[in-house]
Amino acid sequence: MSRRGPPGLISDDVDERFTRSVAPLIRRLVLSRVSPDAITVAAFVITLGSAGLIVAGHLVWACALLVLGGVLDFTDGKVAVLTGRTSIKGAILDSTLDRYSDAAVCLGLLVFFARSGHEATALAAALALAGSAITSYLMALAGSYGRVLRAGLLRRQDRVALLAAGLLFSPLHGVLAGWIGPAAEAAPNLPLAAVVWGLAVLTNVSAVQRLLA
Repeated sequence: MSRRGPPGLISDDVDERFTRSVAPLIRRLVLSRVSPDAITVAAFVITLGSAGLIVAGHLVWACALLVLGGVLDFTDGKVAVLTGRTSIKGAILDSTLDRYSDAAVCLGLLVFFARSGHEATALAAALALAGSAITSYLMALAGSYGRVLRAGLLRRQDRVALLAAGLLFSPLHGVLAGWIGPAAEAAPNLPLAAVVWGLAVLTNVSAVQRLLA
């Protein structure tokens, strides 16, 4: 697909390498004759589980489920194409559950930081949700006019990758706080908070880039 506007954080070359790496999984799903819609729903349920683990503070396990849900969400369209089961219904289901997945994860982050008394970072999670929603909406709006619009620094796979990194490295908070000293005692989880604030800014920058494109 052609791109209008600046490239995403993850290059198309990386996308292609990732596609090759999950090709065995895609082949297995094709041979199992599983419904693409079932894969879509499974990815959604797993991502909801990730959001629940974020609220509970089990951040590394939340990362594992987020990545698994993201991989399955990536494969559903490929399976639909390879099995000849593409449909408007499936595309709408996939897009809708993607938006609910994004909202669930961001709300999970909001609750996690609000519970720990870090209201500013909780607000950043809300801003990240708003930016993600507008970015996705603009792509869908362009599609309704027959245009492919992939502009913007952060696409969905970029957002998932950044968030997964923040969750994965969240156990390093203690080490980082030790380096910073007493000033970090009242700080939120530093690796995860840094990613959330980055998403709060960059998702909205992406929305503006996409609007301009």
